[in-house]
Amino acid sequence: MTPTRWILLALCAVLPALAWRLGGASLWYVLLLGYGVAAALAAWALAQDDQLKAALVPRSGDASLGLLPAMVLFGLVSFLVTRVLAPLPELRYFTPDGPWVGRADPHGFQAITEWLRERACAAMGRSWAIHGSARVALVLAIAALEEIAWRGGVQQGLAERFGSTRGWLLTSALYALTQLGTGNPTPALLALPCGFLWGAMFRFRGRLAPSMLSHALFSWALFAHNSSPFVAR
Repeated sequence: MTPTRWILLALCAVLPALAWRLGGASLWYVLLLGYGVAAALAAWALAQDDQLKAALVPRSGDASLGLLPAMVLFGLVSFLVTRVLAPLPELRYFTPDGPWVGRADPHGFQAITEWLRERACAAMGRSWAIHGSARVALVLAIAALEEIAWRGGVQQGLAERFGSTRGWLLTSALYALTQLGTGNPTPALLALPCGFLWGAMFRFRGRLAPSMLSHALFSWALFAHNSSPFVAR
């Protein structure tokens, strides 16, 4: 790991916690600016190793490779939320403090799902200050920059130090752990399988286009599209 990539890792580690603390519109702008700087550092490091062009230039098959996992991920998350955490109408109303209406005296497994639902609603409520096309643009831009920073910067650096497989697995774990800085476990639970999958794309394809596309489409479906099960009505 070069000094540049250590700085990059430190920046990526603090961004989720900082953005969450600020909340509202500031959450989005901090992520955009922070990951923009991190992506620039990652691109510079890749350029120093003569790997920037190979990592960023898309090739045949990248679109299909990015689209299918994004659809599968969103389908699984939608099923988990709407069938396990709560029926669809219950999750459509959320606030920065949790669901608009909580379940009465939950017990057992229902208590666990209610706990997760409260935190999922809090996460969505905290991010809902920006709407419409501006929200879509921010979601897509942040997703792309995040992939350049995490996969092209952090994962590539750890792969050079520990080997490609260990670098991939370690980056996936770090990607989820940094979300714990928000104080909310649901982003970390979501980031672990997502980071593992997007890291695999970079690990086995050596390019960022598939993971950037997959991340952007998944985030658009989850946070920006009006038909998402998480959209407040």
